[in-house]
Amino acid sequence: KNVIEDFGFEETDADLELSYLPIGLINSSKCPPVIIGNSRQVQNFLGFCKKHQSTQLCVSYKAKQGNPNKVDIDLNKMPTDASTSEEIERNPCDIGAASSIVKGAEHNEKRKGKMKQSEVDGDDYDADKHNEKKKGKMKQDEVCFWGARAECLKGSTYFIIKKYVGVHSCEPSSKTSAGKTASAKTIGGLIMHKYEGIKEGPKVKDIVQIMRNDYGCEISDSLAWDSREYAVNAVRGVPEESYRKIPKYLHMLREANPAFGQSIRGFSKVVRRFIVVDETFLKSKFKGVLLVATAIDENSNLYPIAFGIVDSENEHSWEWFMRQLKVVVADDNGLAFISDRQVSIAKALEKAYPLARHGICIHHLLNNVISYFKGKGLAGLIFKASKAYRVVGFKKTFAHVCNISPAIGNYLMEADVKKWARCQFHGYMYDIRTNNPAESINSALRSPREFPVILLLDSIREMLTHWFFKRKKLISKHTHRLTIDVEEKIDRRIENGKTFGDYPVTDSQLLVKGDTIDCFVDLDKLTCSCGKYDLLKIPCRHAIKAGFFVGREPYTLTDFFYTTGAWREAYQESINPISVP
Repeated sequence: KNVIEDFGFEETDADLELSYLPIGLINSSKCPPVIIGNSRQVQNFLGFCKKHQSTQLCVSYKAKQGNPNKVDIDLNKMPTDASTSEEIERNPCDIGAASSIVKGAEHNEKRKGKMKQSEVDGDDYDADKHNEKKKGKMKQDEVCFWGARAECLKGSTYFIIKKYVGVHSCEPSSKTSAGKTASAKTIGGLIMHKYEGIKEGPKVKDIVQIMRNDYGCEISDSLAWDSREYAVNAVRGVPEESYRKIPKYLHMLREANPAFGQSIRGFSKVVRRFIVVDETFLKSKFKGVLLVATAIDENSNLYPIAFGIVDSENEHSWEWFMRQLKVVVADDNGLAFISDRQVSIAKALEKAYPLARHGICIHHLLNNVISYFKGKGLAGLIFKASKAYRVVGFKKTFAHVCNISPAIGNYLMEADVKKWARCQFHGYMYDIRTNNPAESINSALRSPREFPVILLLDSIREMLTHWFFKRKKLISKHTHRLTIDVEEKIDRRIENGKTFGDYPVTDSQLLVKGDTIDCFVDLDKLTCSCGKYDLLKIPCRHAIKAGFFVGREPYTLTDFFYTTGAWREAYQESINPISVP
């Protein structure tokens, strides 16, 4: 009853529990507090007090069931930090000289959030940093006596609240600001959830605006930057630590997905032997460059097969990357690469893949022409020449370019027409004439480029896991003989060739008339004089028309790489997730 009166509780609203622990047993972790539940136990406590064996009385209270308007508070479970202003308003009692024991070994996240919130809400306080045994929050303003102080009991998980003043004596009208500016750690803790996953997260200006609008706290750009660094490191890891974990991560990666072996095995078996390489600059603390090698699957989707992280893009870096790639993708005459026109890539390919063919991206070549020669007006003609299927068509268009601008013609010849003109390429370029596929991967990794290296690598793994699962699910529902993309192409070509006429030469050779040129089709050799069938390995409209004439279905005239069976086998395996170290 005395406790209820002294603390200002309503007996009908709260359940109280009194307990104490003899001083001699405080350091014993096996001895629980003694609960005072009857008159005899009260007498025992008073006896201890008289003998000075214990003078600490712990009072716990919580709202009774059935009264939801009362807040449940257990003093014994309060963390080590002192009360915030919000809690003081809920529990206005002056402890004064009567000390209370508060257990605080574990900090829960909700409590930490409240402390961060109170720091930016304008309660101007600091912890006592000069005495490790004393923890608390005291008002910085010398004329205000609001505050609380607690002292840790040596060898235990308890704190004794030594002083608490719950009333502000400062003058609101004399304040020079809304409150103390929060620390970078506090602000970072409030916004770190915005950087979870692969989100780019708020920029510096965004953080300033968030703190102003959501918390009424003005911060500088430099503080916002530090807060962002804290939040990013807390969520994504410290860049220095990330590099130290690379060996461990790679070991785990090999165990779960040997060198992303699923895509490498798929490429070796059923994917066209054509690789696009490119690079993208990383934006994390230590920068660097991400090198990418990707193929294109049977349905014209990206099919990445290798990634590498290097300090900078140069001949040595590309040579290292190509030699690592050669371990899993052998060199042969049927293999082809395409890249931008970087000398370092060309030299690396000459050393690591002397047998493979090397093409250059037509878009990069056109950009150089426009930049160096102001040749925007000729870009269309050059592009037309590059995509020609017949040598005669290429020569006619290219001669026109040279007549208009001999300088541009010389530049294009120095770039080697065998590398950028489809019909002149020694190998199979299919319908891929740019390094856009690799650039598309770089675009997909725009946000992860800012991550520490381990999180970047796992973002790549996560991207591949998602792609393989999504495409495997799509393939399971596809019932046609050829892939979705190829079926659509054949459908268009059937429509475009309806008016053509067929003139058989042999059982498998026909002359098809009705297009801009007459085309000779050999269905056994899978060729057509238009050139398109030869280079793409998908029947052109002339071959489809000829096939219909002799009773051969389009899918029988299509290369195995474009079949649904090959497409399915490319994604037969899954990319397994791993635990980030």
